[in-house]
Amino acid sequence: MGLKIYRMHLDKAHFGDGYLNTSIGHFEASRLFSALCLEALKNNCLEEFIEEASEEDFVLSDAFPYVGEPYLPKPVSYPRSKRFSFDNFQYDENYQKTANSLYAVPLSEFSDFINGKADVEMLAAKQAAFAVTTEVTKKGQDPYEVAVTSFSGDLYVIAKRSELLKKLMLSLQFSGLGGKRSAGYGGFRLSIIDLPTEMKRQINTDSYSDHKLLLTSSLPQNFELEQAMAYAAYEIKKDSGFAYSETEQELLRKQDLYKFAAGSVFKNTFKGSIVDVRPSNFAHPVYNFAKGLFYSFEV
Repeated sequence: MGLKIYRMHLDKAHFGDGYLNTSIGHFEASRLFSALCLEALKNNCLEEFIEEASEEDFVLSDAFPYVGEPYLPKPVSYPRSKRFSFDNFQYDENYQKTANSLYAVPLSEFSDFINGKADVEMLAAKQAAFAVTTEVTKKGQDPYEVAVTSFSGDLYVIAKRSELLKKLMLSLQFSGLGGKRSAGYGGFRLSIIDLPTEMKRQINTDSYSDHKLLLTSSLPQNFELEQAMAYAAYEIKKDSGFAYSETEQELLRKQDLYKFAAGSVFKNTFKGSIVDVRPSNFAHPVYNFAKGLFYSFEV
């Protein structure tokens, strides 16, 4: 599988989390895929892009931090080993709470983290410094507040090595990602680099490891679901939102899609698919990327 890291250096962005006055420091593959579809439409290559994205070897991860090295999503239900305080020999609840607050873990710290040996206070401090969100008041006839996230490092996705994808990502630099792009948010500088050897070796959906970390918020196809859920530890996320209808001249609610969140851990992998979540009687497809990509690890 020919994969690359698409590394994005952002200054400020608005990645909404349901409200205009909230913003988070990462985004799901479906958000990037929607933006790429719009770029493909502008570049008259949407049909070609959808055809390529539908191929079995096309994968796309959620976005995670890249600060000196790539981060991986924090695996659900890890660390499993209970941590005890040397002061009173009681279960250290603070350690577990801090570990649970993490969204992602550096690649070099991943093994220590899943085995309960990582310095989670240090990791939490790094996470807090990586993405700082503030509220900005936009003045005018209709003033409003918007949350804006500033980044001290990069975000990256793992995706197929593709000339078409490269072309669209280069174009997307200037269009931007996320909300309030007209206010100058979401632009980035792109670099495309190789995966570290360790990561490249572990991203292998045919691995015999019993632990496979989901890197893309995604959904098995119906015939894959029962096998995928066996011995799995997972979180479910609802993907919803609106699509603009040219004919109706209004925003219409897309179909809700429930997906396994990145960081879910499986024994059995799945392929997933690209799902059409268009509103009822909508004129054209509205694509949601829900294909799986996995990182194998040992405990």
